[in-house]
Amino acid sequence: MDIILPFMLDKGFSRGVYINADKTIADVLACHSYPKIIENVLSEVIVLTLALSANLKYNGTFSLNIRGGGPIQTVFVSATHDKKVRGYAVFDSENLPVDDLSNQALFGNGELLFSVSQIGQEPYQGIIQLTQQTLTETVLSYFKQSEQIKTELVLRRQDNKVRCLLLQQMPLSDDMNVDTANDIWETECVLLKSVRDEELFDENLTPADILYRLFHANEATVFDGVVPMFSCPCHRSQMETFLKRMTPQEREDLYQDGKIITECQFCQNQFTFTQEDF
Repeated sequence: MDIILPFMLDKGFSRGVYINADKTIADVLACHSYPKIIENVLSEVIVLTLALSANLKYNGTFSLNIRGGGPIQTVFVSATHDKKVRGYAVFDSENLPVDDLSNQALFGNGELLFSVSQIGQEPYQGIIQLTQQTLTETVLSYFKQSEQIKTELVLRRQDNKVRCLLLQQMPLSDDMNVDTANDIWETECVLLKSVRDEELFDENLTPADILYRLFHANEATVFDGVVPMFSCPCHRSQMETFLKRMTPQEREDLYQDGKIITECQFCQNQFTFTQEDF
């Protein structure tokens, strides 16, 4: 079952989250006919989006947007505060790499954008260049450079099944010795990275089982999980409103055989309009 499972270690010294989003990924991919390599990339971005937004307090949408300069031009995934997910990719199918799956080969001199859009507030955005080898390394580099939050991330994939464990150190209490804090953090990170694929993808192990195996000596507290799901809120009325804001001449340029046919990039739903609609 898909789950976003938050947990805490060492009496609140750090917080983390476990992510399994197999069905959500499958539902997003079912809307498209992507090559395998695009499915793999989009699967990872979906899980990273859920992981990075899991501990945020926001009422709106968190998104990851890769703007590439290589065979993959765009990967966009958004997750609402109640974990409804959608995503899509734009790419040049004739020039996708076969063996080299580094960021450079996939995205060229691209960049990764983090964005939080909240109702009634100015959006927040962070940008980092895709100079690292992988998306995981890029995310960790962002936190090191921009957020200055000690963060460790494990992301493993088997086909379109992706598992993720994210761990972040919380602000230190006034009586916490820095050397002691560093020792605790290093120990937690070593344990986190010791997780084996056989554990992460073992259907007989629950997420709680995995966390217990890794952190039973760290006073792990596991909280109630949240179930993510694919959902696209596109609607005919939204597109109709958008088209009505155009001038008659602008709409005229969109007609083909007396119709305007629009398609949602996320779910591929099509909506057909005629002159009588306007």
